[in-house]
Amino acid sequence: MLNDKDRLFNDEGKSFAIAHNLKGDSIEEWESQFRENEEYRLRKRSDSVLLTHEIISFHKDDAKDISLEKLEDMAREYIQQRNPNGMYIAVPHFDKEHYHVHICASGIEYRTGKGMRLDKKKLRELKLNIQQYQIEKYPELSKSIVNHGAPPKEQALLSEKEYQYKQRAGRATDKDRVSVMLKTCYKSAASKEDFFIKINECGLSTYIRGGKVYGIIYGSRKYRFKSLGFNEQNIEDLDKSIRRQEEISRLRGKGDKSVTLDR
Repeated sequence: MLNDKDRLFNDEGKSFAIAHNLKGDSIEEWESQFRENEEYRLRKRSDSVLLTHEIISFHKDDAKDISLEKLEDMAREYIQQRNPNGMYIAVPHFDKEHYHVHICASGIEYRTGKGMRLDKKKLRELKLNIQQYQIEKYPELSKSIVNHGAPPKEQALLSEKEYQYKQRAGRATDKDRVSVMLKTCYKSAASKEDFFIKINECGLSTYIRGGKVYGIIYGSRKYRFKSLGFNEQNIEDLDKSIRRQEEISRLRGKGDKSVTLDR
């Protein structure tokens, strides 16, 4: 991770190395502290996970909009969301036109001995939350949005693992990217209007046919919502959902305990 060969430096020869819950600035000092912290482990096994290697990666098409400052901010946010009580080393790299941050995380929390393991559910939540942070703060990094949700079975869409691999290898199709961006916008949208706003923030635009918003324009291509896994009802349901929430909030705000909602 700390080898200068692929490590990312700016034009002034500067980089960053986040040492969270660690002191010093050398591998020897950090290694010693990781070892010392293992003495606090509550459940000791011969095959205990001492460290994990985790990577935050970005698509090569976002390279023009990536900076050291953004990479460091994303890495620090990742650490806070993953578990701020852990011990971490995070370093930016650049390899094959591909920006990423390597993260070394301790197997247990700092001086508590509690495990840092994430089960599948928590790992998925972490991926979704850190990506939502990226979308809201850095919408220009639209090519790096990944589909962390399970794709509909009725559609021949890539699995999350396959899509991530194709993204990193630069072989994901434009339709793959548009579909992933659209689904991410949909999941975080509070209303139909908010959905279209988020689409624009991701660098996409819509087109109209028959007096209705019919699909997405990406580059020189048009993609119908239906071909991307969305229909008119899906989009209309966004407004229905927000109206239901507003109605429930309105009734609760009255403070009338005699009001009941039909089931």
